[in-house]
Amino acid sequence: MERSAIIRAALEAGFARARVLALPGGEESGNAAAARRRLDTPSLLVTALPHGQDTALPPGAQDLAIAPFARRNYYREAVRRLQRLARNFRELYGGEETEYALKRNYRIFCNSPVPEKPLAASCGLGVMGRNGLIITPEAGSLVVIAALTLPFPLEGDGPLDGEDGAYCEKCGMPPPCAAACPTGAVRGDGFISLEKCVQWYASGNGESVPPEVAAKWGKRLYGCTACQDACVRNSRPVPGAPCSGGHLPAFMNGEELLKLPDDELKARFRGSALDFSWISPGVIRRNIRTALGS
Repeated sequence: MERSAIIRAALEAGFARARVLALPGGEESGNAAAARRRLDTPSLLVTALPHGQDTALPPGAQDLAIAPFARRNYYREAVRRLQRLARNFRELYGGEETEYALKRNYRIFCNSPVPEKPLAASCGLGVMGRNGLIITPEAGSLVVIAALTLPFPLEGDGPLDGEDGAYCEKCGMPPPCAAACPTGAVRGDGFISLEKCVQWYASGNGESVPPEVAAKWGKRLYGCTACQDACVRNSRPVPGAPCSGGHLPAFMNGEELLKLPDDELKARFRGSALDFSWISPGVIRRNIRTALGS
């Protein structure tokens, strides 16, 4: 098999960008090197599935926003597409190579404990932006990253360089992403101060939302994209990939949701990007109350 065939198959599956990371390899330290050791596989296919940007109409007085990346279950969609690719690869390359046909050798990582962003930067899926997100040439940072282990060795891709590798160098200080962050969580050096980040709290982290963060929360039910909205690489139209499930409206009525018992509240988000074990009904209620100023 050839690297070009693997990349072509991923692009035909609807991913905006795909790269191969050769494992083990590289001289880097930190998260990327640790992930290489942990994965214990010769190659990794790293992909980007676009979720697009906000095209919704302005909300009503009681409406709270759901960020574009959570309006469809793009995480599950990315996994499904990689599952189909894995089946195809097993059929194509299994043959006499038993290891290439074993299901256990094709593992998928998406929104997982594996540090996907350092790996994505290592193989040139994109560059690490000053807002701490991977910025791809095709879709900016408006992507979900997902990876598939491959049991056969492939020639790997290296980090982006030249024009594509210098996106953030063109931004002054503070960069637009840092200037746009409502709480100052985006430092502008690629790191995020989580204790200030709206998105971090919206995902259920922290025992409570600090008053200074709550004051800047805005009309958000889930997700903050201020740093992405300000990024010049996201100014081009980026349509979201077709997604087979987990559809949520751009806005939902917070007062109405608060009246629902837990089982009905969970049912509203079942199968969606908010149907995660760490985003409980209690987290949703906390987000709503914060957004409504109560």
